[in-house]
Amino acid sequence: MDSKTMAGGSIIPAKQTAKIPIDTIQPGARTKERQATVPGPRSKPILGWRGNVLSMLGDPVMNMIKLRRNYGDLVALGQEASAPICVFSPEYNHQVLSDTKLFYSLDVNSEVAPIQLPRGTSASRLLSGVAGMNGEKHTQHRRLLMPGFHKKRVDMLLDTVIMRTQEHIEGWQPGQKLNLAHEMVELSLSLAISGLIGLDPKEEGSRVRHLLEHWGKHGLSPQVVMLPYDVPGLPYRKFIDYSNQLEAEFIRVIERKRASGVDEGDALAIMLQAQDEDGAKMTDTELLGHLTTLFTAGHETTACALTWTLFLLSQHPHVMADLMDELSSKLGGGAPTLEQMRDLPVLDHVVNEGLRMFPPGMWMFRTSTAPFEMGGYEFPKGKHIVFSPAVTHRRPDLYAEPNRFMPERWEGIDPSTYEFLPFGGGPRRCLGATFATLELKTVIPIILQRFRLEVPAGTRVDRAGAILSTPRGGIPVTVRSQDRRFTPANVRGNIHDLVDFN
Repeated sequence: MDSKTMAGGSIIPAKQTAKIPIDTIQPGARTKERQATVPGPRSKPILGWRGNVLSMLGDPVMNMIKLRRNYGDLVALGQEASAPICVFSPEYNHQVLSDTKLFYSLDVNSEVAPIQLPRGTSASRLLSGVAGMNGEKHTQHRRLLMPGFHKKRVDMLLDTVIMRTQEHIEGWQPGQKLNLAHEMVELSLSLAISGLIGLDPKEEGSRVRHLLEHWGKHGLSPQVVMLPYDVPGLPYRKFIDYSNQLEAEFIRVIERKRASGVDEGDALAIMLQAQDEDGAKMTDTELLGHLTTLFTAGHETTACALTWTLFLLSQHPHVMADLMDELSSKLGGGAPTLEQMRDLPVLDHVVNEGLRMFPPGMWMFRTSTAPFEMGGYEFPKGKHIVFSPAVTHRRPDLYAEPNRFMPERWEGIDPSTYEFLPFGGGPRRCLGATFATLELKTVIPIILQRFRLEVPAGTRVDRAGAILSTPRGGIPVTVRSQDRRFTPANVRGNIHDLVDFN
């Protein structure tokens, strides 16, 4: 069977099966399992299963959707025993996400991590936050961090979110042309700087804002991961330079915050006060890692969600009209209060549908700490597992017509945690999920009651990103006064692979 060319230039080879060597099977396994094979593509010449991973990352969502279509809900990314597996069902999501002792998260400071960074560098310290912790250490630090992200605590930030959003759009003028993705990144950075460390993004937080923006651009790109050498001219050199500067700035912020002793409602203030049962507090290195994790997970994911949801609304006039009717009747042009936010069902459905179609994290990664069984197959310790919220969210057995933007579907469905998981699920669900949801339900009404964002006809909208779902090059929009003249644009690009606009 000939190979099949896939979207984004990737290739899924003819259907193959990956054998599980007998020496990886635990004693007592049934005979049929000892001979079992996991469906999956043939390994690439020279690169082996890594070649399949690189191909997949060219267009992760489409490639994984086709992997599931060709091979099923459990797929081996190569024929080698070390090849990762992809899982695409709610049942497998539950198994992987609920057992945090058996399935560890990626820790770039672990000796067995598939992605390695040199020890003792600013980059490794900045990437040592709670997202990469496992076992008892993760449990301890999550417990210390939780008070800062309790819903009541997050709700206290509503006024800050409103103020920063209104400040950000104050300079927008009818007729002005903007890059929607860039604007949402800038806004989400401001919200994170205010909400997480309590700084004014235009004043003392401006340097943090600048460094975070550049550090994010030079973060764990394939070039940095594949060539982690501090050599002039390599992307890793820029990554290390920005890591050194960001670490120094975060240390200054921590020292100033600790010296002031003032709780301004931000997450850092809570983190500085947090202590375990023995009275131990987090070290500065641990605080550095947590801050970076929360900033990266917080502002980038929110920016992606805002961008895609506002774009989808602009292309679906009937949904936009229903939402504007709700906002006008219940908010009257103002920002929502917490009480009003609980009585905006159309907005709630719009946010859920945007997160379903474009979950900020397209796929996530776990590694087994011991042998395990899944789907009738036995796997060894150290098996790498990829699960994908994006693919789960596009299963037609869970969501009818999954490529259609239909917020009204949420009137009749109530998916489980492992069927709808834009922020992950289980004990490791994203700490910032509550803050992100508050931002989405505050920013969208403020912007739409004042402006209509018009996508020019013929605009090319291409999906991009290796882990986060972002529009390549952004999305151009023209700012209009909110005149309710909702007209979709005839857009081009690979957006049509995942969105049916008809």
